[in-house]
Amino acid sequence: MQIAQISKADSAGGGASRVAEDLTILMNKSGHCATHYVSYSSKGYNQQRQPLYGSNPFINRNTRRAHHLLRRVGLSELVPLELPALLAGNIKSFDILHFHDLSSAMSPLTLAWLSRTMPVVWTVHDCSPFTGGCLYPMDCEGYKSRCGSCPQIGSWPLDSVVDGTRLSRALKRRIHRTGRVQCVTPSKWMAQMAMASGLLSTEPMVITNGVDTETYKPAANFSELRRRLGLRDDVPILLVSAGHIRDPRKGIQLALEAVRAIDREFRPVVLAMGAMHRDDEGLFQGLRWFSTGYISDPAQAAQYYACADFFLFCSLADNQPLAVLESMSCGTPVIGFACGGIPELVIDNVCGKLVPPEDMTSLIEVMRFVLRERIATDLGRAARKRIESYHSQEVHLAAHLELYDAILSRQEIAHVSY
Repeated sequence: MQIAQISKADSAGGGASRVAEDLTILMNKSGHCATHYVSYSSKGYNQQRQPLYGSNPFINRNTRRAHHLLRRVGLSELVPLELPALLAGNIKSFDILHFHDLSSAMSPLTLAWLSRTMPVVWTVHDCSPFTGGCLYPMDCEGYKSRCGSCPQIGSWPLDSVVDGTRLSRALKRRIHRTGRVQCVTPSKWMAQMAMASGLLSTEPMVITNGVDTETYKPAANFSELRRRLGLRDDVPILLVSAGHIRDPRKGIQLALEAVRAIDREFRPVVLAMGAMHRDDEGLFQGLRWFSTGYISDPAQAAQYYACADFFLFCSLADNQPLAVLESMSCGTPVIGFACGGIPELVIDNVCGKLVPPEDMTSLIEVMRFVLRERIATDLGRAARKRIESYHSQEVHLAAHLELYDAILSRQEIAHVSY
């Protein structure tokens, strides 16, 4: 079986790109042939990782530049700049093309064109495949009707001077209605959001994300790990994490507000994992805190997950974040908001504690309860067991292979019938 995984970037591009990279590695290890096509790479290129825009440096560089310019005028999703390079390469040699995060790197028209002659899978990692381009509509209901007058114009990936969201949504509606693109979502919540948009004619298949349970595992010696990382062993350590600490969607400010409410009673240390600028330090004023910065090494990240009492995750909109899976795999329970697909991962009162989004009173009460009753360890053990049973990379890979086999079987039947 030969599969092309196609995403914005390698693992440096965020969770969706990491899933594409992991699937490529897992498929090759299991005896299949997979190649990961990316619009940019932090690790260079090799046989398994190829440039999406072709190997010519001039064309590659200018295709990225053209995508950026088109995005500035609201047209990035409407011009398939990457299609000529894909058609000129060996993309037709693959059995299935599996697309992941397209925003800022690819046009949905590329999927539409290729799906005419090849099986195409599109994993819906965020809401952009069925909106006018926003990653999460938040309180906006426009994605259910026609988009336009978008409140997120000016914010990535809609950082343009022209609102092209209505046209983009209409384009995606036509693509989904062809029935040629198999959509997959990591969570039931995202599948329901996709159907609520009115763009899809059939419900997406749900395949949950997976985590490397050998890398992300509980600490053998909790106290020794903290000492090795230069962290105190006699105080609670509460983890907050985001690609960038100031990302408003990740709710770090709300998490820190909750920490301040229990600071006098428990004197916790906040462990901040994610990129920070110097002026972001003001967010932690009055608190004891330690910043790891952005961590690209999974083994290093796993150590910080494993040393925390719990992961305080106050995201306001999320699908199925890898950070939650990684924390749980390390035996560190998640305390936070029951938003998006999070309740499908964190079973309340079993392997973590969840409260309604932005319910700060309930959040603070739950944090106090977990620390006062010292139940984080028990919750963490249950979290690890849940990951091993339902969210390991083995489960993740098996589900994808089953999907690919079913698609290829349908294709063979169609050819025989024809």
